[in-house]
Amino acid sequence: MLRLLLTMLLVMTVTTMAVAETVSITLPQDKVALAPGPGADAAQTQCALCHSLDYITMQPKGPAAQWQNVVTKMIKVFGAPLSDADARAIVGYLATHYAP
Repeated sequence: MLRLLLTMLLVMTVTTMAVAETVSITLPQDKVALAPGPGADAAQTQCALCHSLDYITMQPKGPAAQWQNVVTKMIKVFGAPLSDADARAIVGYLATHYAP
């Protein structure tokens, strides 16, 4: 009886895998252009790995400490895969171009 149940489970699993299809979606193009300057490339590529660049431009403008806190949160809370060098470049860029 156990052998029959295991065989049926295996057949159902293989059948389900054969029927499953790959679904692809096309995301809209990001229409936001960040201000040019040192660190813009790091911000553009690294930040866009996880979210739209709108998240940067919609944030309240703030001093370096604010941007340091935001970048630290992205790394520690959300797991952003940033090197220390990229994190420093992004904080410097944001503090320069998105400050009050």
